[in-house]
Amino acid sequence: MAGNRIFSSSGYGTGAELVELRSQGTKTTSQLTYHTKDMKNHHGGMVHLKGFVYGSNADILACVNLRTGKPTWRERGKKGSVVYADNKIVFRNEGGEVQLLAANSQSYQELGSFAQPDRSGRPAWSHPVIAGGRLYLRDQDKLLVFSLQK
Repeated sequence: MAGNRIFSSSGYGTGAELVELRSQGTKTTSQLTYHTKDMKNHHGGMVHLKGFVYGSNADILACVNLRTGKPTWRERGKKGSVVYADNKIVFRNEGGEVQLLAANSQSYQELGSFAQPDRSGRPAWSHPVIAGGRLYLRDQDKLLVFSLQK
């Protein structure tokens, strides 16, 4: 939600919508601003930052302009989950690879990556979590913790 606007997205070819809510007294109405096929988020969540939405569009990691629904960049082969911290995005591919990205709305910028150790071989669908200077990754019955502080 951004102000009185709600952005929602779904996979399986559905796409995304931006809806504006307007309230007057006890009545609230909604109006569709746009529908786009450029963000079909399956299970990876999305990050809204400064008027842009970052997330997995089927198997394409993308950034779309919240106001227009138009993509500002796309990176193929990137289906997974995103989380935001310290002006960076952590992307976890469902294959287990973890990438650190600049939260840059104009271009895809990978700052580093690593392959998760001790992988189960199952799809990595659980979202990464950042708390207390640590990155938490769950893989089936394992919980891995990585320090993000120098």
